[in-house]
Amino acid sequence: MNPLVIFDVDGTLCDTVSVDDECYGVTASAMLGLQVGSSSCVDSPHITDLGIAEWLWARHLGRLPSGQEIEEFVARFEASLGLELRRAPERFRAIAGAPQLLGHLEEKGWRFAFATGGWGRTARLKLEAAGLPVASLLASSDDSHDRFEIFRLAESRAVASSGAPFARTILVGDGIWDVHVAARLGWSMVGVGSGQRATRLRSEGAGVVLSDFSDLERVSAALLACAVISRPL
Repeated sequence: MNPLVIFDVDGTLCDTVSVDDECYGVTASAMLGLQVGSSSCVDSPHITDLGIAEWLWARHLGRLPSGQEIEEFVARFEASLGLELRRAPERFRAIAGAPQLLGHLEEKGWRFAFATGGWGRTARLKLEAAGLPVASLLASSDDSHDRFEIFRLAESRAVASSGAPFARTILVGDGIWDVHVAARLGWSMVGVGSGQRATRLRSEGAGVVLSDFSDLERVSAALLACAVISRPL
C-alpha cells in the first residue's frame, strides 16, 4: 500500500492564516463584546475553532457556549470570510505549488486527505477559493475540539474509504500542534514554513521543513524521506 498524506489547511494548503485569524477575532469580539486578537488565544488548550471558542466563553463568561451560540459564531465567521474574499481574493490563494502537488500525488497513486482545526463550512470556503478539492476534507472542528481527535478521524475515514490500511501516514502541517499530533499518533511529518516558524517546527521535532511546494522534486523526496516524529511530549 502507498502512504496516506494528510494535509492541514490554513498555512499548509491555503495561505489564509492572516485572514482567518482576523475574521475569527472580529467574530469573537462582536459576540463577546470585547476585543479578541489572535495573540489572546494562544493559551487555549485546544487550538481549533471550537476549542478556542469554548475557551473564550469559559474565560470571559464563565461557561461554555451553547449550541445556538456556536451556530451563530460559525455563520458570522463564514460571512466575515466571504466579505473579505469578495474584497481581497488574493488573501485566499493556495500555498505555492499546492495544486500541482496534489495532482502529482494522484498521478503516483498516493492517497491524500485534508484535516483542519477550523470548522468545516469555513474550511470549504477557503479551499474552494484557493482552487483545491473540497471533497478531500475528511475531518474538522465540526467533529471535535481536540486536534488529535480530528486528525485521527481523518485517517480512520480515509482507511474506511480505501478499504485497507496504508503503509504509513504522513502529516503535512505548519503548526507546532501538528508536530504534536504526528508524535502522538506515530506518524511521519513534513513541516511547512519559513523563518521563525521553520525554526520552531524543527525545534519541536519536524526533521523536514519546506517553505512551500513549488519544487515538486524536493517535496516528493521529503515525503519519501520524512521520519516518524519521536520527540517526547
